[in-house]
Amino acid sequence: MKPVDRDLADELAFELEIPRAVANVCVGRGLDSVEKVKDFCELGTNRLHSPWTLPDIKPVVARIVQAIEAKEKIFVHGDYDVDGVTATAVVVTALRMFNADISYHVPHRIQDGYDIKPASVDRAKAAGATLMLSVDCGIVAFEAAEYAKEIGMDLIITDHHHPSDDGRVPDCIGVVNPNRHDSQYPFPGLAGVGIAFKVMLAVGLKLKYPARDLLEELVEYVALGTVADVAPMIDENRSLVSLGCAKLTDSKKAGVKELLKVAGVNNVTTMSIGFSLGPRINAVGRLADSGTALDLLLEKSERRAKFLAEQLNSANHRRQMQQEQVVKEALAMVPDDLSDTSILVIGAKGWHPGLVGLVAGKLAENYGRPALVCTIKDDGTAKGSCRSIRSFNILEALKSPGCWNLFTKCGGHAFAAGFELPAKNLDLLREKLNEYAKQVTDGGIEGVRVIEIDSRIQPGEINDATFKEIARLAPFGSDNPEPMFIAKNMQIVKAEAKGAEGKHLKMRLKGPKPADPWVEAMAWRRGSDIETFCEGASVDVVFKLNKEEWQGRINLSMTVEDLRISQKS
Repeated sequence: MKPVDRDLADELAFELEIPRAVANVCVGRGLDSVEKVKDFCELGTNRLHSPWTLPDIKPVVARIVQAIEAKEKIFVHGDYDVDGVTATAVVVTALRMFNADISYHVPHRIQDGYDIKPASVDRAKAAGATLMLSVDCGIVAFEAAEYAKEIGMDLIITDHHHPSDDGRVPDCIGVVNPNRHDSQYPFPGLAGVGIAFKVMLAVGLKLKYPARDLLEELVEYVALGTVADVAPMIDENRSLVSLGCAKLTDSKKAGVKELLKVAGVNNVTTMSIGFSLGPRINAVGRLADSGTALDLLLEKSERRAKFLAEQLNSANHRRQMQQEQVVKEALAMVPDDLSDTSILVIGAKGWHPGLVGLVAGKLAENYGRPALVCTIKDDGTAKGSCRSIRSFNILEALKSPGCWNLFTKCGGHAFAAGFELPAKNLDLLREKLNEYAKQVTDGGIEGVRVIEIDSRIQPGEINDATFKEIARLAPFGSDNPEPMFIAKNMQIVKAEAKGAEGKHLKMRLKGPKPADPWVEAMAWRRGSDIETFCEGASVDVVFKLNKEEWQGRINLSMTVEDLRISQKS
């Protein structure tokens, strides 16, 4: 249970006329006054920061405007994940609105790899460009920047990844990144797509192009990339995602409409982006060419969009099947005794490099420990990804003495990173990482998954009125997760195993009082527990409250995070 000041919560519940459980959520997140709650819930374009405080924004805008007016060819270099693909879509769409002469490319995950390279600059040159613009990459592309200068290619970098530890940035026209050490921008949490949007907004303002038109055309892409990249759902990201989800739900873009259809999404939320739309955009880049996803987002023909959307859907299905197999193999490689293991390091030949990050995420979730998963190539190189738990900064671990020198390539975020190293170094890396973890965590990571509960809720409060107040705190995501509640002594009115092989447990729950309403509840991957959680049992349940659409009807539902037979209190 999150510690909450009860007196403050009581006062807030009274003043705002909201359920005590929702007041607990607010106070637990630092929204401990009426003014703070109202400020947090106020969303709109007036909450967006001026782009003119971004680092290097003035020389960058001046150079882009010059290129547009002189009809120079501008080459846009993207990235292969959802953030990179949507950021590319933002820049390409905006530059087309400005009547710029453009060419663009998103790299192939396997053939091209991540970041701008000298070969990327050659591609821009071959396209006839005199100006190259990166999105969602480039902050440590020193070699490419130097090469661009040598051959006379003007380079602009827009990125949100952290710069090198010494704060250096590549030498080019400008590096727009709010995470630069010298940045004055008030919010460092924009995704790559958010920064691309801000740059295009500034260009539009310089060209006297209506800002409202740009926002209307681009904000769908911004929402997709921001949520999929797990950017913090605070500050201006909340307004961008809120506006973007509303536009996505009623999208006029042929490609987006077909993507919604194949994903079976009618009402777009951060959850549907994270679990349905984002994975389909990502899957094609993991297994094939992310250019297909970009083509879909930019497509205007409904017929062509339908074809491309089906390709994304098919790639996602293949990704799920292949991922399931690799997860099984990886689980079999995890030692039975993990008492001395804080960080998992797993590698094998034949695993698809586009899947190792997802598998690392599964292992981290299963074992409550950071996990590094890699595929070992024929040349003896191990290439992989790592995912961490909320309490452990994996990038600092990778950069620690004894580890950093083992890599040939390494970079990323606090909780997710990519790396490459000789496979012969894997055993030493495992040893050094676990030594480091013991030092910084006072004995190591126990591997116990902890669910942080925002508030207890009375069964009678699980209703539409409460959900309406919870929804005011949306959009949810990183740094503003969906509120987690616990309800005790809920009665199971009905229980059944659902899905293939009875994988999931679906229940109908009701409070102990006769007047308490019943609500549908879904416990994913708990179907095997149906004998324990059967009709008539009394349970304590930890859950998130959602609205679920089924056969045209929208009903309140609980997504169960955990449950147990009721404890005597």
